[in-house]
Amino acid sequence: MLYRSRLPVDMLRASPCGFCSPRLASARKVGITAETLPLKGSTARSSRQRCPVTSNRSSAQQGTATAASRLGEKAQHYGVSLKPLHQDFGVLIEGLNLTKPLSTEHQQLLHELWREHLLLVFRAGYLDPGSQERVLRYFPHDADALNEGRFGNAYFQPRVPSNPVLAVRGHNVTLKEHEGVKEEALKKCQLGGNPFDESRLWHMDMSDLPTPCEVSAMYMVHPAEDGGDDTIFASTEKLFEDLDEATKKQILPLRTVNRKASEFQGFHMNWEGTRRLDEFEERLQQATEKGIVIEPPPNPFVIKDPDNAKPAILVSAQRVYHFEGMNRSDSVALLDKVLTHGTGDSDIYKHKWQPNDFAIWANRRLIHTASPAKGFSHTKDKMRLYHLVFLDSKKPILPAHEA
Repeated sequence: MLYRSRLPVDMLRASPCGFCSPRLASARKVGITAETLPLKGSTARSSRQRCPVTSNRSSAQQGTATAASRLGEKAQHYGVSLKPLHQDFGVLIEGLNLTKPLSTEHQQLLHELWREHLLLVFRAGYLDPGSQERVLRYFPHDADALNEGRFGNAYFQPRVPSNPVLAVRGHNVTLKEHEGVKEEALKKCQLGGNPFDESRLWHMDMSDLPTPCEVSAMYMVHPAEDGGDDTIFASTEKLFEDLDEATKKQILPLRTVNRKASEFQGFHMNWEGTRRLDEFEERLQQATEKGIVIEPPPNPFVIKDPDNAKPAILVSAQRVYHFEGMNRSDSVALLDKVLTHGTGDSDIYKHKWQPNDFAIWANRRLIHTASPAKGFSHTKDKMRLYHLVFLDSKKPILPAHEA
């Protein structure tokens, strides 16, 4: 059931430019309008029993709706319009001039909106590389790494010369030059063995590291003609919350043993993007014999942000080799179960890119995937060009059962 949000109606109207979530589209079919679709944090609540870990956050639950309402009023006060992308997360932000430095108050507002809604999408026209980096610096990041040019995703090449935090990615790029990047470099901006050709791939960026980035971002320069290059998001807070109690208790103490996917390209996922189908033991053995470190330290499977009371899944489906204390077969089955139930049509937001869209999201609280090219064969030979950013972080991840 959908409930009325406390936010003003004029801030809840669906975007006329293709940003409607699957749930909103379905709602319209039965006569439900944006007035009854809540932003994340409204008073809609489930009556089911909760895991002891999550039940301890009753005070946080009670304050969520109030916080969202205050944020809505604060945004209105500063002339900022919010439009929901999905009932669980995400807002389209309009009314900000990102080509100029923002006031301290506007910077704080963006930080609060990011914390609350997890995915922020700006549709404000062309942003030069300097403006993109300036906006990104309003969000949590390792300032030393950024200033010194140490990037966790340095393997993505080429990069914008004036602002190397921006990696240039794409397909079939035919431009002679882009923001100082020359033609020959642009031709090489796509990694080989694209896993999205045949399936989805649910993942977080740098999730195998001890300190995964808190913020990921994409700035779309040139979306694929005729569409089909959507990026799909799902909340791992909601994913955990909706699990049955037995599964919650089972996965709370688990730690993932990961493998660096970059060391064995060409892997295959199931269509849903929840588990690997290939057996890659031989490749791992070859990498080990070459002295390549392919196993980072284990990470907790369920984390809890110190600034947020909600547990969330930390995972990249292609990198999880097994859970500590479980064999690979049982681990893959459990991972498939956890991810499948939380990535259905009603759980996801599918972003349809337009030129100059700027999306910034909470990488530790959302998983994402590209749309499989198999389902959109007409896009395979079309040009697509975008900037990709993983903002390095010093903030540790905390196991939910210990936090």
